[in-house]
Amino acid sequence: MTRRLLVAVVVCAVAGVTLAQATHQTGHDRPQGSAASSFARDFPELLDAEWSFPIGGFGGIGRGAARTHVPVIFVHGNNVDAADWYPVQDAFKAAGWTDQELWALSYNGLGGNNGSALATPNPRRDAEHGEMGWDGQSRVTANDVNVPDLASFIRAVRVYTGAARFSIVAHSLGVTLARRTLHAHPELRPDLVAFVGIAGANHGTSFCPPGSESRVHSCDEIAAGTPWLEQLNGPDGVDETYGPARWLTIYDGSGAGDPAYAGPMYAQSPTLLGAENREYPGTYHNDLRMDPSIVDGYRAFLEDAEVAVAPVPRPRVEAGRQQRPLPATGVGASAWGGLRLLLALLVLALLVGRLTTRAGRASDDVERVLLSDRSTHRGSRGGSI
Repeated sequence: MTRRLLVAVVVCAVAGVTLAQATHQTGHDRPQGSAASSFARDFPELLDAEWSFPIGGFGGIGRGAARTHVPVIFVHGNNVDAADWYPVQDAFKAAGWTDQELWALSYNGLGGNNGSALATPNPRRDAEHGEMGWDGQSRVTANDVNVPDLASFIRAVRVYTGAARFSIVAHSLGVTLARRTLHAHPELRPDLVAFVGIAGANHGTSFCPPGSESRVHSCDEIAAGTPWLEQLNGPDGVDETYGPARWLTIYDGSGAGDPAYAGPMYAQSPTLLGAENREYPGTYHNDLRMDPSIVDGYRAFLEDAEVAVAPVPRPRVEAGRQQRPLPATGVGASAWGGLRLLLALLVLALLVGRLTTRAGRASDDVERVLLSDRSTHRGSRGGSI
């Protein structure tokens, strides 16, 4: 595939160009159907919140199966599907990761072959799409409409694996989708170990120039300076990153390698304030995701974060009052306090019971002594009556 053709493909993949100029508000074309699914057999079926068909993807060995790593969830870009991650999945497995630790979902159903790289082929994806009957058309989508699917998937993976913590690796539109999901569901943030954002439109994209917001699908979200991005990033970028997670971005940076961020105005758009921002000058949009040396780099970042980021204690909130973190046994601190009080009362009751018994016996002894003493005194005064 030529670079010129790949550039045209990425235009569709990142910005979601539609020939009918349908806006984000008016909806978009229905996908052909579900993408391929290679989840473990006992992984629950999740339905696409927008289209109501089963969500495809990969991951899992068995419920509660052994793990070495924190599960990582891969989030693909626009008008493609989870199959875009197959070369990355293979690279992680070659480094010792297992299917119980590697997860991806296909939001917006069966995708196309738009995620091709210049240097790394993806024959498994191509064959799979052929078997699925892909019609060669690209169905584009946006961020907000897919937040429910990603949030449900994160929860399902955590329940299935038994993992309290998780990491995210996202590409292109998947970066802003994942960030939006964490923005909409802040309860997920304390358990996020690492976030890897690859070529994401965090501050706009050259595919959404000024004026495109009402003409190009998803540009109302990811064009530079939109209220949507301002809300996502927060005032002065305060919400671009947050703890306890570690953050990494991967991007071209030259303004010449990745057509989604062409020119000096957009070259630094994928960066995030507070993240480790790794620049790979001259690298194409999809090679940033699949280049073997880059994959090794962000895999190592995830593995380091697993060790460096400690689990956050889970405070329990009752009636508006924050309780202390639960002890290691899983019994609440307040419960332990009540148990200790109960034990103290039982001990006190036993002591009181023993003292009462002893006092009763002592009283009986005193009474017997007094009666005997009275009898003695009476005898000495006049004998018997």
